[in-house]
Amino acid sequence: MVEKQINIIEKIFQNRILSHTLFWLSTLIIFAVYGMGIGWSFLVGFIMKLFFLPVQMAATYYLLYYQIPKFLYKKKYIRFVISFGLSALVFCTLAHLVEDFGLVKVMKGYSDNIHTFWEILANPFANVGYSAEDIYLTVFIVTGLKFIKDRIDEKTEMDILEQEKAKAEINLLKAQINPRILSKTLHQLHKLTKEKSDAAPEVVIKLSEMLDYMLYQCNDPKVLITNEINLVQNYLDLENLRYGDAITIIFFHSLENKFSEITPLLLLSLVESAFLKKEESLPKDAKVEIILKEENEQLSLQLLSNLVQEEKLIDTSFKKQLELLYPNQYQLSEEVKEGVYSLSLSLNPLNLENL
Repeated sequence: MVEKQINIIEKIFQNRILSHTLFWLSTLIIFAVYGMGIGWSFLVGFIMKLFFLPVQMAATYYLLYYQIPKFLYKKKYIRFVISFGLSALVFCTLAHLVEDFGLVKVMKGYSDNIHTFWEILANPFANVGYSAEDIYLTVFIVTGLKFIKDRIDEKTEMDILEQEKAKAEINLLKAQINPRILSKTLHQLHKLTKEKSDAAPEVVIKLSEMLDYMLYQCNDPKVLITNEINLVQNYLDLENLRYGDAITIIFFHSLENKFSEITPLLLLSLVESAFLKKEESLPKDAKVEIILKEENEQLSLQLLSNLVQEEKLIDTSFKKQLELLYPNQYQLSEEVKEGVYSLSLSLNPLNLENL
């Protein structure tokens, strides 16, 4: 029942004509109720507001949909002030005419101070003092509400764009990782199959688990870090099967909170960069060491590898992704020293509410 009511309200706001009609009707009722508080009857307040309403609507829409977009938003401030001043003279004069030639005749005893048509036209500045409150109080209230609504809509739109951009970045990362892992693993599987190795079935299982996770289970902006650790472990198991005793792989992880979350595939993309050399070009003491810790909602990753010699492996797209997902909340560094590539990453805080 509540959900149906919410849907009805959303449909009303999405229909501009209906929502505007309901708004102006509500101003009529609110003014009439306000008039009852100062001694008027509901009908008197309703009729008074009804006479001024067309002028208020014209002044409001002219300000909102012409003057503000054409002058104020384009920073033409002098033109805006001149335009607003001239329009105020026109609309206040119209309001004075409506009052003296309409409202006074309908509501006997409303006012004895009636001006002629030419007297009203001859004193436009006096009309501003006479009718500005009747017209522009409502205009300014509506303008303020419109500004608030526009800012809310802009923020909502920006939030949606940020979420869509984050999803696009994740999909791009998946598109980059999947082919490399698949190609490398299929080559390894082909080799093991030709050798009729007992390790071939294990490779198939590990690969299927990884692909299932990357394709179907990590489509959300955040995933449990334990799932990412399992993904990294499967990848390292495949590398162990690929290199055998020719390499030492150490993966240590410690989690203070097993329900912590992280952007999917970030860890795997970093770990994968530690395995760039081919089997025939491995050093004798080939070693990859990965230390992953999470405590106080902060994640730290330390990676050491003597399989690579490049000083910089992290490309600009990955850094842009970090800045998007963890703005000003990450530290990333990498270097090669004495033949060992080292990478350090820290994310703080780990659990981001805006993802």
